[in-house]
Amino acid sequence: MPMDFERYKKMNDEKENYREMEGATVDHVYHNDACGDGYHIFLKVSPQGLIEDASYTTTGCGFGLAALAVVTKLVKGKTLAEAEGVGPADIEADFEFPEKRRNYPVTAVEAMRQTLAQAREKLAVH
Repeated sequence: MPMDFERYKKMNDEKENYREMEGATVDHVYHNDACGDGYHIFLKVSPQGLIEDASYTTTGCGFGLAALAVVTKLVKGKTLAEAEGVGPADIEADFEFPEKRRNYPVTAVEAMRQTLAQAREKLAVH
């Protein structure tokens, strides 16, 4: 299936979940060594470990923005444990990346998993 360029443009125009979050439980900065992009992920997590909100900012390109938009959407409403199960294939199921850009779902998941680990540590939720 070819990439949906109209949806890609819409995702970059609307920037779903793109914002610094006030009152975040955790925020994590991730550096994508492959391309130099910086990701900053914010999570608001209940004391029971439910992700109530997720957002991000990035210095990266539109493909990074698209991957982060999808991964933040996918983890909202999940427990930390459930969110750890979100993988690159889940992002690709929502939005198919071109072959040369398939690293973006992988790095978005890696950044999210590091943020989830930080949340688990802070809240002592296992």
